[in-house]
Amino acid sequence: MDWLILVKIAIVYFAILLLMKFMGKREIGQLSLFDFVIILVIADIAVIGVENTDPPFYIHMLGIFLLGLIQKILAKAMLKWSALRSFFDGKDSPIIIDGKVNIKEMKKQAYNFDDLVTQLRLKNVRSISEVRYAILEANGEISVFKKNEFANETKANYATKTISPITNTKTSQLKNQAGEQQEIYPFPLIVSGKINGRNLKILNLDEAWLMKEIRKKGYKSEKDVYYANYENGKLFIVETCDF
Repeated sequence: MDWLILVKIAIVYFAILLLMKFMGKREIGQLSLFDFVIILVIADIAVIGVENTDPPFYIHMLGIFLLGLIQKILAKAMLKWSALRSFFDGKDSPIIIDGKVNIKEMKKQAYNFDDLVTQLRLKNVRSISEVRYAILEANGEISVFKKNEFANETKANYATKTISPITNTKTSQLKNQAGEQQEIYPFPLIVSGKINGRNLKILNLDEAWLMKEIRKKGYKSEKDVYYANYENGKLFIVETCDF
């Protein structure tokens, strides 16, 4: 009967609500790959249980609570054993280190420059040149640390260079001599070796100018450039590293 389906839906709703509270707030706010799979499976079992009568409805409900119990036990175990936590939840991945894009890690995570640029814009970052460190977290979010946040490593009102303890290279801070905000446009001109013609038009630039600037910086063509942006009246090309 139709009314039985409505009763099942109500039971599933309250059952999953209680189950999510039992599993903890982490399941809602910090979904890892494993958490996401568990929730998908629970949703599938709930749908099958509502629509079918064989096996009985309570068997499907027991399956849902069994998954919740397994998740709770694993969550407790992962608090104790970091290796288990890394296996199920994954590890964070350094995408930008001292202003240099970690190409090796990006390939490993199947993370492209379009993904990176989009995520940075969502964090109100206009260009990779503003970023000193960016970390791709296990839940897919990206944590961004700007160069100007490292105030203890800079002198007021002029640019400084420091030696990175990680890459052993000099890194410059993005402040001009007057301490003013520099002109950085959120329109990449080259991403993954391809010229963005639309952004060139937005900035009133042309490909001839772009190719001239690329060659000035020692590159043969745009295909050799992973990322380039127009900043402070000139072309900024991102540096890369492999860790």
